Amino acid sequence: MMDYTLKNKMYLVLPILVTILIWKVLSIIIDSPILIPSPEKSVLELLRIIQSKYFFIVIRNTAVRVILGFTFSFTLALVLGIIASFIPAVYFLLKPLVIIQKSVPTLAVILLAIIWLSSELAPILVAFLISFPIIYSTVTSSINNIDIKLLEMAKVYKLSKKLKLKKIYIPAIKSDLFAVISTAIGLSLKVTIAAEVLSQPAKSIGTSFQIEKATLNTAGVFAWSIIVIVLAALLDVIINTIQKKYSKEIKKEEVNYESY
Repeated sequence: MMDYTLKNKMYLVLPILVTILIWKVLSIIIDSPILIPSPEKSVLELLRIIQSKYFFIVIRNTAVRVILGFTFSFTLALVLGIIASFIPAVYFLLKPLVIIQKSVPTLAVILLAIIWLSSELAPILVAFLISFPIIYSTVTSSINNIDIKLLEMAKVYKLSKKLKLKKIYIPAIKSDLFAVISTAIGLSLKVTIAAEVLSQPAKSIGTSFQIEKATLNTAGVFAWSIIVIVLAALLDVIINTIQKKYSKEIKKEEVNYESY
């Protein structure tokens, strides 16, 4: 067990070390801090940013936008996904809208959001629009792919709609949603920051990227990139922790033939 854990840690650390080594070699070969700064200079910029009095305000502002955009998207996609799975008219009404959302380039969504809303609210709308079709499609697909035999048995035993929702549909949705939430919230983080770069709300990660770019401080851009990577990793850890915590509960709620 100990050897296995050690091996897992090596698999995690080794790619990071290789990346840093390649980064260092490229910075020496190119020899231009504006193009590729050294890892050391980027770390110094990272420390400068972290020590700034506005650092946690910047992180908080962007994090709030990501959470709000994702929460609105998740809630509406879940509700509409369930309704559309049972009411064909709603499904066919929403289908072209979902296809359009999937097809429109992210940059176009960002520009439209900036035109429609203030710089503070535009990134929230972008996060909502980008993650909605992912979650909605997962919900509808989960319900439509439920084993027909389970539904037939529920009909034979005359289970109420409430019991079928609790014992069949919700467990099916949960198991698939956990798999897609990490992807959706990670995407929400990236598009929110991209929207902030263009809309430039006060004290945000995207605006900080733009400031570093405007001053040709590439090391600062690298430093903020490291911060975003760490934030994304933390979100992933939180989601995985929640998933493990509720995995046993989900398994209990899954319907098997014996429960009927």
